Amino acid sequence: MPEYEDNPAGRLRTLLIELHRTPPNTVAWDATVRVLAPQASASSPEALRAMTRLLELPADIRRAVDALDEDEEEKEHLLEHLDKVETFLANVASRNHILEQVFKVLAAGGDVPNSAAVQSLGTCSRRLHRYSPEPVIPREEVDALIESVTTLMGDIRASSLENAAKILLLHHLHRLLQALDLIRITGAAPVEEGLDAFRGALSRNPEAMQEAEQHGFTERLAAIANTIGRLFDISRGIRQLGTETHAVIEQGAHVIEQTRHLLP
Repeated sequence: MPEYEDNPAGRLRTLLIELHRTPPNTVAWDATVRVLAPQASASSPEALRAMTRLLELPADIRRAVDALDEDEEEKEHLLEHLDKVETFLANVASRNHILEQVFKVLAAGGDVPNSAAVQSLGTCSRRLHRYSPEPVIPREEVDALIESVTTLMGDIRASSLENAAKILLLHHLHRLLQALDLIRITGAAPVEEGLDAFRGALSRNPEAMQEAEQHGFTERLAAIANTIGRLFDISRGIRQLGTETHAVIEQGAHVIEQTRHLLP
């Protein structure tokens, strides 16, 4: 059965399964940081930021399910085992346990991928994928964008840009970089939000834009923005095609059901 990462339940399920592949005697906090932010040390700001967003995923799932056009009983079913996942994450955040201990919350016998909690996340993910999927940027494209943004930030730091323009550009590029770094947890929406905020800031600061142009940075900024825009357009196009295909299948099934009584 296909699994999806275009919703918070799917992303959390994927992260839990990847974490379960880590040696069980590893400190849970350290192992989780290595999965979320491989380049970060366990106590770095990057690690703390990633862990904070991970702890917020259950709340994201609840909001997404609450927005579904489902009755309350069905919503409760989709969230049935989420409290176990929240307990697991709280134990990881305490920094006092090894993985083997914290995973017992999800599966006493150790079979985490087939536990009720992880299976429930899969069910919830498929429902959210069907009715409210988010745009998805392929991993290789994310890596390329991270490299482009990081290189551009280094060049801006080393340039002779006026301080005000330099601070503005670096602030928004850093925000965009953080969104790209956390995309496996948060999804792609913060990337688009960061880009929109960047565009707005530049439009309100023509002097900074002129400075960037004089130093040859506008073309590189535009290339990054165009790449992100193109990836979102592609993702939304694929999502729309999938939605329309699903609607056609459902309509066909409905017609078959309606005409079944006419068959001998």
